[in-house]
Parts: sequence; C-alpha cells; structure tokens
Amino acid sequence: MSSGIIPPAAEQVLRDLNSWWGPRRGVEPPPPAYRRRTVPEIVERLRGKRALIQVFRGPRQTGKTTAVYQIVEDLVRHNVARKSILFVRFDLDVLRDAGLIPIVRWFRETILGGGERSNRGACLLLDEVHRLPRWDEEVKHLFDTFPVRILITGSSSAIVARGQRESLAGRALNTEFPPFSFREVIEAFNPALAKQLPTPLRFGHLFDLGPRAGTLFAKLRRVVAARHAEFSQVLERYFQRGGYPRIYSGDVDDTVWADYLVETVFDRVLSVDVPELFPVDQPALLRRIYLEVARQTGTEIAQLRVVEDLSAAGFQTNQPTVGKYLHILADALLTREFRRYPLARKITARVPSKVTLTDIGIRNAVFRTSPSLWKSDPGTLGPLVETLVQSVIRDRNLQVHFYRDYTEPGNRHSPVEEVDFVAEALDGSTIPIEVKFRKRVDAKDECALRRFRERFAGPFGLLITRDTFRADPGDSIICLPLLEFLLAF
Repeated sequence: MSSGIIPPAAEQVLRDLNSWWGPRRGVEPPPPAYRRRTVPEIVERLRGKRALIQVFRGPRQTGKTTAVYQIVEDLVRHNVARKSILFVRFDLDVLRDAGLIPIVRWFRETILGGGERSNRGACLLLDEVHRLPRWDEEVKHLFDTFPVRILITGSSSAIVARGQRESLAGRALNTEFPPFSFREVIEAFNPALAKQLPTPLRFGHLFDLGPRAGTLFAKLRRVVAARHAEFSQVLERYFQRGGYPRIYSGDVDDTVWADYLVETVFDRVLSVDVPELFPVDQPALLRRIYLEVARQTGTEIAQLRVVEDLSAAGFQTNQPTVGKYLHILADALLTREFRRYPLARKITARVPSKVTLTDIGIRNAVFRTSPSLWKSDPGTLGPLVETLVQSVIRDRNLQVHFYRDYTEPGNRHSPVEEVDFVAEALDGSTIPIEVKFRKRVDAKDECALRRFRERFAGPFGLLITRDTFRADPGDSIICLPLLEFLLAF
C-alpha cells in the first residue's frame, strides 16, 4: 500500500535502492572490498554528532556510486541502524519527479516511524541531486531544520561546486573524487603487488616530514626494486589508459577502452552533462577548448592565444568566453589549472596559466595515439609526464602553482627559469617540484629548484627523474624517480 506522500512507483524504486532495509537485503552483489582513501574519511565524518554536509565532486565513472554503497556498509559496521540510511538517485526520472522534500517526508513517516526524534541520526545519501531545481535551497533547508547527516555526490561537479559556494557556504565540506591514481589502480586491481608497498603518504605530510621524507623514499625504493619490472609494466599501461577504474576491472574490454573514454567523458560530459546544467551556449566550442588543453597538457596556455587559434578555426569567441569555459572544465575536475607563483594581486588573462588534463588516458583515447613511457624519446615526454605528476600533488588545504621568473628577479635581461609545480601549505611554506624525465640528470637540472629555495621558505625541493635517486641528509634537493614518486602517495 502506498503512503500517499510520494507516487507508488517512486516508493518501490526507493525500497529497491535501499534493499538493506528488509527482506531484499543481499539481492545486490556486495561492493568491492577496496576502499579509496576518501571513503573511511567520509564515514568518520558522517558518524560525527553534527556532521557538515559532505560533497563528493568528480567526473562520471570514477566510482562515486560504488563509494556510496561502501559507505553504507561501513556505517552499518559501526552500528548505524540500516533503516536510518536513505540512498536516493536523482538521475532516475521517477525520483526526480517525486522531489527531495516529499521523499524525505516519506522516509521519516513510513520507514523511521515519524515523531519528533524519528529522524535523529538519519543519513541521507543524495546522488546527482543537482538535477533537481532549487536543490541547493532544499538541501540547506534539510540541514538547517532536521538533525540529519547528508552526503551529496555528482558527476557534473561544476554544478555541485556552484551550489556549495552559494547556498551551502559554511555548511559543506568538499571531497574531490578524481580518476584513480596510479597507486590506487595497483591497490584495487593488483593487490598482491600492492602488499609489497609501505603505507601511502598524503602529500601534505611532506611538509611535516621535511628532510626525513628522504628516508621514507629510500625505503620505498628498496621495496620497488625487488619487483621493478612489474611496477614499470603497470605504469606503462596507466600512462596509456589513465585512471578510470572500469578500464581495469574487466567491465571494459581491452579492445574498446579508448571508445569507452571518448563516449563517457568527451562525448557525454562535454556534449550533454555540462551544457545541460551550466551556462554553456556553445557546446562545440567547449569541446574544442578541451581539445586544445589535451594537445597542450602540461604547458602554459594563454587565453588570448587560444582565442586567436579558435578564430582561425572558424569559432566566433572572445577572451571572457574562453576564460569561462576553461573555468568550467577545471570546476568539473576534467582539467587542472595552475596559476603562477607567487600569486599576483590581480588575475589577468595576459598572464598564462599552466593547464593539464586531470586524466591522461582521455588525451590518448581522443587522439588515438600515445608515446611509450619507457621507450620513447624523453624529449617528447615532458608535458605528458607532468600530467602524471600532478595527479598526486593534491591534499586538503594544499594549493598548487607553477613558477616562472627571471634568474635575477626584476632584471628582464637575465634568463627566465621555471619550476613545474609549487605545492603551498596554509602557512605559506612551499615544496617546489621539477620534472626532468631523462636517463641522466646533472647539477644544472637542479639550478631552478635551488634558486627557488633561496627565495622562498620550505622543507626541501623534489626533482622527479626517470631513474636517478638521491636523498642525502645534508642536501635540500631530493631526486626521486617517477615510479617511486607515484607509488608514494
């Protein structure tokens, strides 16, 4: 019998989605045992007495829905009552039509039993909630009015981010859910190989470790050396295909992985998701700008130059539009944009930013070509290796920039030097990271790092190499091969 609060069809879908409530429990296969590191963190926050709204932001097909089921499993393991957890998928028309507030009212009165205290401690897991009109206002109302714990996920993360900045400001805590890192791919799909590795670091921990990080890197290097060929082989595959988990799970055949990425991300997200949910007047222009980023990933991109190239290709556009679309791509976690360090007081389109794709596999899928990480000319690999490197330079309360200045600051006649990435902690301390992916490195390859450290405070600098390792206690520069660098985090 229907409750009359929501349509019978919506009620049945909700009962099926939340099969852990009763006799249908166990019909769906259990979620994978592997948890991404964000999952236990979210569970811990949701168990708090008055948790902030938790927001998963990430592209589609990065495992957000799987993570939701894992969160349910872990909450129950921590003695949260099964019937107090409601999972709602608003990509389903029948639930979108029913509406958020009526669904919550039905849940409270029909499942929890009504009453003043019936919803105390309840968990609302809202997937694709941004597909609802005025979703942010309704979520704010629920959070401010009822003692419930709320998790929001969304594949069109640009919209989730916008709602968080506006109606949910001060009420939500954001967690990025990008494609899998190299280490996560090994942990999830090659656990026997992953068992050899020490506990992963968070990038922000390097600031606390200081030069002691060299000791941990040395330990990791000894472990990797024992099975170096296997780790290298997996990294070659990751360099080709990126970190979307279905490519490794067996769900996508090896012969169609590129088609899968093009259809899932390039076609669906850029042509449908973002234009439907964000003010994109020219979807074809958005796709073309994404292609420009893919071609130039890991390099500085000047918006005015992009406008010129697009105009030559027949697109009628201007700098504000290009800037807006680049921001949308970054907000949706499809690209990352790095501003020049130290930050200027005023942002100007005349100062290029470094831009990378979030996932290198999409570039290779779109262009249907990729050099070999271990066999190609190192001179052609620099920007692509930088695209790999950026994937692990992320953490809460961490800003990431790049550096470009004269060797003699203020002297325009002196040579220009660059540092590929600058990680900045809340206290302003920095770790400069330079990529020199070649068989041999020498003292001149460290010059930019050493000059940067003379000017700015920080524990040490990192030089990412192909094979060279050096972590001398008395030296402020650590040389770390790419393989070990990606496996450390």
